[in-house]
This record gives sequence, C-alpha cells and structure tokens, in this order.
Amino acid sequence: MLLDWNVNSISRHAFQLREQPGVQLIGEGAFEAGVVHDDVKILYLFHMMESGALSEMLELLGCANIPAALSDHPVVTVSSNLYFVPLVATNPHVSADTPAHFPKLLSNLLQPSPRAQRRALAYANKTNWGVDVPVIAVHIRAREEGEDNDDWPTRDSPEDRLLQELWKCVEKAVVRELASRPGDWPEYDVFIASTTEKSRTAGAEALKKHASGLRHVLMLPKLERNRRTGLGAIDAMAEALLISRSDVFVRLVVGTSGFSTFAYLSNALRYQTEWASSMAPLRTDKDGYVPNYIVTNDCGPQYCYAGSPKLRMADVSFHGKRATQRSCGDVVERVWKDRDQSAWVDNAFNKCHGLEAVEDGGEDEEL
Repeated sequence: MLLDWNVNSISRHAFQLREQPGVQLIGEGAFEAGVVHDDVKILYLFHMMESGALSEMLELLGCANIPAALSDHPVVTVSSNLYFVPLVATNPHVSADTPAHFPKLLSNLLQPSPRAQRRALAYANKTNWGVDVPVIAVHIRAREEGEDNDDWPTRDSPEDRLLQELWKCVEKAVVRELASRPGDWPEYDVFIASTTEKSRTAGAEALKKHASGLRHVLMLPKLERNRRTGLGAIDAMAEALLISRSDVFVRLVVGTSGFSTFAYLSNALRYQTEWASSMAPLRTDKDGYVPNYIVTNDCGPQYCYAGSPKLRMADVSFHGKRATQRSCGDVVERVWKDRDQSAWVDNAFNKCHGLEAVEDGGEDEEL
C-alpha cells in the first residue's frame, strides 16, 4: 500500500507513517514509487458527489467481492473523505469479525508526528497536566471564513445562551464523572480549544466567570491557527493529543448536533499513549475512551447530552434509495442497523439518536 497525502500534504506535519512492511509514503507523485501504469482503477468516495457515482461505490464496497471485482486492475487508487470501513465490514463477502474500530486501525497506520508530540508534552509538563486535579477538555467548533465547514457550524462564536449552557454542561459532567459522592464539587482544570480565537476567548471567559470548582483555564499558547500551514497542522495535532489525555471531553459545534471530525480524532488518539508515558495516568476510562458530552440546541429542549465517542460512517442517505439500495439491500441502512436497530428512522439517520440528555436532576433521557 502506498500513502499519498495529495492535496492534504500539510497533514504530513501532523502525522507520521508507522514503519511496517508493505506500506510506503510517497511524495510528489507516483513516478518515484514506480506505480505508474496504463491501467489504473480510480475510486472516489465522498459524501457530496454525484449520486450515480456514489451508488457504484456503495455497490463495490457494500455488496461485491472486492478482490475479484478489482482483479483486472494492477493498480487501484482510493480517494475519500468518508470513514467507510463500517460499510466494508458489513459486506456479505467479508468476514463477520472484520474490525471497524477506528482508533485501532488508525494507530496501526499512523502516529502523531514527533513535533506535535513535543509541542503537546512541553505544554503538559509546564502546566502539571492532570497531576493535582482532573482536566476537562472543551472543544468549540465554530465557523471559519473560507473553510469547507463540513459539519456546518453557523457562527464564528457561540451566542450567550449557548455559552451559558456550555459551562452548565461542564458542571454536570464533572458531577457525573468525577464526584465521589452526591454534593461533592471536585476541583478541576479546563483545557479549551477552538477553531476560532473569538470562540475560544468567549468560552474561556464564560467558564472563568461561572463554572463551580474550576481552578485554571488552560489554552495552548502562541497558537498557529492557519491549518493550511505546517505549524498550524502541528498545533492542531498537539491540541488533539492534549484533549486525548483529559478526564472528560465536552464538545460544541455551533448551531448543529455536534458532529466534528476533530473530536473523533481526539477520542481515537486516547489509544496512542507512547508519547505521554511521563504524564500523570488517566483517571477515568470508559471502554477505552474519555467520557464525551455534547452541547447543542439542535436536538430538543435540552442542551447538554452524553454522547458516543466512536467515529461513525457519515450519513449519505440524503442521496436517496436509488443510490443506497444496492444488489444486497440498502447498504447504508445496514451500517446503522448493524450498530443499533433503532438508529434508522423513516429511512434516514436521526442525527440526535443515541444522545442522552443530561438533566439538572432526576433521570436522564435518551433520544
């Protein structure tokens, strides 16, 4: 397998390919790697693509005997922005025990770059990260001018009501996850990261002013916020690594139900611990992940929810049955039903399904 960053070449500053037989990183093109060939099968899979082309890919990955279908092509290239392993894992020609666990698969192929590791570790050592008190990580996904915004944040900073619900949700998460007995208010630090400086500053000010038990607000200093530069990619990875070492993770995508690829990466990095061997041990662990909380005004009257940290395949059901209904059934519906029989509602994934509303008191309510 050859890995080419292509248009995402800046990512090489954040990640490092793990050395292993049969896998090689290539640079400017395929010529140096010796893979140029007249017969190349090119596979594209993106959530926003022509529905007919998407249906062909869903048929191949979800229904076909993939090695046999590609056997006539000596070279196959794959370009995608979707985590499609869950689709392949439900293919009837693929072994039923095929793993689709993103953190494990990621760690088998890539690790954080040495520069990103050093950046995160230096800040953790400087702040005595997690030594005296737990750390609550907060990530705010806000709208950035000129960015792709796949997760559709609607503003460059949360409005006042959402900021109020953010610090309230932090308090609820602390009580649920860290209090040893009812009535306790454990002290904690908060590490806050965001896609915009405006939202990071607003979140920090709201937490400092209102959150009970908060000791310090931590923020990575001298941040390069341009993710199209090498330093920007390194800083983004450093923030993700620090979040992965938190005791609770509270995330907010302004104006949506909370899907964030950065958040799922941060959760997955919890499984890569070599870089943090000198840091304080993790206090809490839930199925290998940090407990996740989501702040959103897009899922009903409540704002604070406990949510899954696991990366899901993005929903492409909006292309319609003509694209998703293939020779072996509706392959997208099968991916969701394979995880939870009730996740599919009226042939469309309920984006708020599985979020557990965290009440001020009494029973929590699962959506």
